[in-house]
Amino acid sequence: MSNSAEETQTIASKNPISIQSENSIDLLEENENKNKFEKWRKSLMYITGLGLSDKEKAEYKIELEKTLSNYQHRKCEKWRDDLMKKSAIVVFMLKNLEEAGCKPDKKHFKCLPCDNTRSGGFSPDHGIMLCQNRFSSKRHVEDTMVHEMIHLYDHCRFKVNWSSCHHHACSEVRAAALSGDCKWTREIKRGFFNFTKQHQACAKRRAILSVKKNASCSAPGVAERVVAEVFESCFNDTRPFDEIY
Repeated sequence: MSNSAEETQTIASKNPISIQSENSIDLLEENENKNKFEKWRKSLMYITGLGLSDKEKAEYKIELEKTLSNYQHRKCEKWRDDLMKKSAIVVFMLKNLEEAGCKPDKKHFKCLPCDNTRSGGFSPDHGIMLCQNRFSSKRHVEDTMVHEMIHLYDHCRFKVNWSSCHHHACSEVRAAALSGDCKWTREIKRGFFNFTKQHQACAKRRAILSVKKNASCSAPGVAERVVAEVFESCFNDTRPFDEIY
């Protein structure tokens, strides 16, 4: 037996666990490389439309959608957790919510997939929804969290009746005005370029859109009327902020 063979046999006899661990690592790496290649192969076949049956295409599409949804969910939760620790405005709202009798933690902010009509939502029974598939940036998540936290603040502090069109309209005006939802940069992206009272116009427009989704306020003209009636007093009510930031 050669010296190298003797050394290998000696090492193996002295530390069989180490050799087995190295073999396991090699096997895992080999399987990982095979999985990566298989994913690449399927992706190429799906893009080109070659080599996959209709059933396989449908199954692969479902697999892609699940992978994307899982990625969006993890990213949404990470951004949420970071903002609850480091965002000045989110931390400010959390403090004021606690003082108003509510103390939300991260389990009250649920990352979920949504349709294309919203970025978030608030329900007194279910908390705050963050639409994981609708966010373009961490700042977008921040604005959405603050918007929905204004609704939660109003619910805790003022005992809002969400079936009342006037109550709902007031909270929507405040949330749009105070959350950053109507910042100039956001409005430009939406295609609105007015130079005078753009913030007021945005808050009014977005409040109307939200109130229209309330089944109690969906009749033609109702949302426009109630928003107009509450707008001045609710736009100027900046609590818990000193002013619109």
